[in-house]
Amino acid sequence: MTDKIDKWLRSGPEAVLRKAGLREGNRVLDLGCGQGRYAIPAARIVGDTGWVHAVDKDRQNLREVKRRAAKEGLRNIDTVHVHVARHSAIPIQPGTIDVILIYDVLHGFPEKAERDNLLRQVHRLLRPGGFLSCCLTHLREFGWTYKKTLAEIADAGFRLRRQFRPTLVHAGKLVRVRIFQFAKPG
Repeated sequence: MTDKIDKWLRSGPEAVLRKAGLREGNRVLDLGCGQGRYAIPAARIVGDTGWVHAVDKDRQNLREVKRRAAKEGLRNIDTVHVHVARHSAIPIQPGTIDVILIYDVLHGFPEKAERDNLLRQVHRLLRPGGFLSCCLTHLREFGWTYKKTLAEIADAGFRLRRQFRPTLVHAGKLVRVRIFQFAKPG
């Protein structure tokens, strides 16, 4: 990795999450958390009064999240193994999550029925007034557009609140992306 990427990895994820609206005391769900690029900084942000649920289908990723959390002494993060694309339910109490992160994940649900299932679950888990923070990637590869994808999210009961354009590491490069924030009306 380059020095610029290494530098971004040290402070960039936390800065992006703060800009996205994460605050101390939030209860966050990082869907498709991978090895914790956002789950770990989210746990630092929400502090001892908040909680992070790191959700992924890959058990090795979840082991890495646990290892990294332990190394940092973070006790406000748990891992949840579930394969949402197979219509498995996310085992978290409905209406209890303040913020759900879906960063570089939605393309992993290429069938509309899978995306609809995912978005129904996200809507069910969020408390009224909570928000979904979504970074859409790989749209062209699947023949999608921002307009079509944003409409699907709105059809699931969300209202677009705002968007911003940070720089993230994606596919080993620093790239400028669009992060959309949707509110669950309440």
